[in-house]
Amino acid sequence: MHAKKATTVYLDYRESDCAHQTVQSYQYRLAKFEDWWGDRPIGEMSKQDVHEWKQYLNDQDLAKPTIKSHIDTLRGFLEYMARLDYVDDDLVDVADSPTLSKGENVRDDEVEADVAQAILERLDRFDYASMRHTLVLLLWRTGMRTGAVRGLDLDDYNPDEQYLSLEHRPERDTPLKNQGEGERMVAISEETCRILDDYIDEKRVETTDEHEREPLLTTKHGRIARNTVRKWCYRLTRPCWFSGECPHGRELDECRGSVERSDNYSYECPSSVAAHAFRRGSITHFLRNDMPETVVSDRANVSTDVLDKHYDRRNEKEKMEQRRDYLDNI
Repeated sequence: MHAKKATTVYLDYRESDCAHQTVQSYQYRLAKFEDWWGDRPIGEMSKQDVHEWKQYLNDQDLAKPTIKSHIDTLRGFLEYMARLDYVDDDLVDVADSPTLSKGENVRDDEVEADVAQAILERLDRFDYASMRHTLVLLLWRTGMRTGAVRGLDLDDYNPDEQYLSLEHRPERDTPLKNQGEGERMVAISEETCRILDDYIDEKRVETTDEHEREPLLTTKHGRIARNTVRKWCYRLTRPCWFSGECPHGRELDECRGSVERSDNYSYECPSSVAAHAFRRGSITHFLRNDMPETVVSDRANVSTDVLDKHYDRRNEKEKMEQRRDYLDNI
């Protein structure tokens, strides 16, 4: 059995006991493994191969938590393959997961404000009011989770009062992470509304989904898919896309993840990040611009404890200097 068939068998198995987004995460990580393994039968995998896969990940300039997630996914895959007698049982022993020290389980991927601005400026100039432009605009300016952005319908946008209404609709494939407690109205600026209006009037593909709803963000296949959100975030955060330069010293015509070669391997760029990095960067940008933590917490639907641990990328000196501004009023 070749790798692609084997991973399909494993993902079908996991569909029965995992959330859809979790299975998609497994699919993304195993796709990277498939590319590396190639056309060889999965039954030929040896302990040395598992070791070389781990070494390959270490050589990709990936963060330690990212490496851990890839190895953990492979371990689960090999465990199931061993149960089906497709691979040797002892391969799992080699796929041991790296131990993270305190604090290393907090991910650092973040779209910085200047990067977000550069991406939006290029989209505004060359791809104005497209689905991609609108997607990045909403991710950056609202700080919403990707599932919330994906779940928006046309009727959830109120152009007159300039806000988006978020609703938990699990029975229709658009749940909110915090369920009913995640329902809220998110104010948006006049400029954001202008671009949204132009997208709806000129670029949006008119369609309904399988539940007869009219999604806000659409493709010719209907509501924007989770994989499509992930794909475009990886593509658009490559420095060679928005600046034409590579900060990693790579030759663009030789780098498989560059705009010169293919969009299909954009995730191989060390600077490209997943969609959640827009949320982390957006929240940090709000805080650096003196938006009170309670306001950010309500707007982004995240507790202040989680906000401080997982999203706030300000250093202690930045926080001190922002507090200093209030001293003259005491």
